Amino acid sequence: EGIPLYKTLRDLPEIPDILVIAVGPDDTLEYIRECAELNIPAAIIIGGGFAEIGGKGIKRQEELTKIALENDIAVLGPNCIGVYSPPLIDTVFLPTERITRPPRGSVALISQSGGFLVDQFFVKFKERNIGVSTAVSIGNRAVVDETMLLEYFSQIDPDTSNIAFYLEGFQSGKARRFLELAKMSEDTVITYFGGTTEQGKVATQSHTASIGGNQRILSGALKQFYVMQPHSERELLTSLKVFDVLSHKKNPFGTNTITFGNVAILSVSGGHGVLCADMLKDYGLKAVSFSDEEKKEMYELMNPVAREIASFNDPIDLTGSVLDKDIENVIRYLSEVDRIECILLLLLPYPPNISFQIGRRISNVVAEKEKPIITFIPYVEKYQMIIESLELNYIPVFHSIKEVVQAASSLKDRTRFENLKKENIFWENRDSA
Repeated sequence: EGIPLYKTLRDLPEIPDILVIAVGPDDTLEYIRECAELNIPAAIIIGGGFAEIGGKGIKRQEELTKIALENDIAVLGPNCIGVYSPPLIDTVFLPTERITRPPRGSVALISQSGGFLVDQFFVKFKERNIGVSTAVSIGNRAVVDETMLLEYFSQIDPDTSNIAFYLEGFQSGKARRFLELAKMSEDTVITYFGGTTEQGKVATQSHTASIGGNQRILSGALKQFYVMQPHSERELLTSLKVFDVLSHKKNPFGTNTITFGNVAILSVSGGHGVLCADMLKDYGLKAVSFSDEEKKEMYELMNPVAREIASFNDPIDLTGSVLDKDIENVIRYLSEVDRIECILLLLLPYPPNISFQIGRRISNVVAEKEKPIITFIPYVEKYQMIIESLELNYIPVFHSIKEVVQAASSLKDRTRFENLKKENIFWENRDSA
């Protein structure tokens, strides 16, 4: 492909900014020594055979760390897959025909596990259209660790608004600094932990040389320092999706926030609305009920056919006879009800009376009224135009009802964190809200 090759580092025409090392462990140490001699400031070590295997691997890593620290070399790894920062940097040694890369966005990803980074982040970010500012695989953390990266992304990188970690434990003596940085951060900080059970802790030691701590104590400390902790992989992805979509415009909903969890469910399918209502309590949300006068006012906004079969109870079911104008009118009406903090719109565009312009029409109302709205639309390729119209206007779209509820809950939790952080007050459990 016309790319020049060189036999040794000394043959390079100029000193590189970073060296990617993908050789065996003993040869890796030789290359790190050459980095020191040539004043190469940084290295990414892909290969394993260090602390994660125990015994002589631990000694190798100790030697690696010693050389790097004495010569001020920023070493990422070993036992990692590198860095991805679109569109300029990609040291991930996996071909593009095998895995997808997510688009550019606001989320910085830091993962101890390269496999988790690729599968749970890269692939699922691409599926959900979640954008990445930079993704970093840290592996064994011989030098560069999660604390250093939190400091960089939260205090220096202008392209990052949300910082997500997959960790299997903190390095000895590093947790306190991590917590202090998280508390100071203006970005949203999220951690998801592996190795939370005794069996999992044993697995992490042979995987990335981690030593897990007491998860209950750790979780409590993270809450006190305003670090969000999703309970599952799906919650992690859902939180990052809604935060990424909303980060592309400062205050897309003006001063409107989800503080108390008061939502209105608006659906065109009664069953979807019922399922959504069933999930609210588990996520600290409450459905707003409507007075007879409010129901009458919404009734008057509908077309003559749909109004006779629609239900304006909680949840609102506009039915499959609804028109674009009906959805637009009811969203506008709900947006003016002050006690509603967020609208959960369950939109099924199967009936032909709902046009492909509905995304644009909803976006116009939201831009005018600035009421938070989170939308469910089935994952059907034909509906991509509707989805894009919404998300380009900062309205998050999900493909499951549960994710819509989780997203609203995540926004509520983030608002509470931000308010407590301003007042320097400790977090209380979600159940006590």
